[in-house]
Amino acid sequence: MFARIAGTGSYLPAHIVTNADFEARMDTTDAWIRERTGIERRHMAAPGETTVDMAEHAARRALEAAGLTPDKIDLIIVGTTTPDLVFPNCGVLLQGRLGCRGGPAFSVEAACSGFIYALSIADKFVRSGESKCALVVGSETLSRITDHNDRGTAILFGDGAGAVVLVRMPKRACSPRT
Repeated sequence: MFARIAGTGSYLPAHIVTNADFEARMDTTDAWIRERTGIERRHMAAPGETTVDMAEHAARRALEAAGLTPDKIDLIIVGTTTPDLVFPNCGVLLQGRLGCRGGPAFSVEAACSGFIYALSIADKFVRSGESKCALVVGSETLSRITDHNDRGTAILFGDGAGAVVLVRMPKRACSPRT
């Protein structure tokens, strides 16, 4: 068995912070930021908008792209550094919002590599046959933990979420090349 991505989804908050916004309040320029990072703008969560809110938007879009309903999901893993709560974790909160029942749901909190770790774990569940249809989400509200007066970090981080649906596929026989 192997896993393939059946659908993807993303979500970015509406509020945009541009490099010009940083120029107005700290010692930096658009050119300085772009030369070092390539970043022009970043999205910031609205007051009250949570990591799980953004994860839900991305997850529903990934499910739609995959042509699946939440009841088909049997594993949820969320990669985040900015959970809404320690307990219950973001994976369980997302599971409840989507109405997925009967499978494990958890979060992986491993900073920048959290989504990659979550995807790797889900791949192993799918490849082993323990999961037929896994939802993997990376979601961050880094604006809530960033020092917006520190030029070295404020310019780097924004908020958003991305999601993939992994499905189980049988191995295909290799055909000889002609």
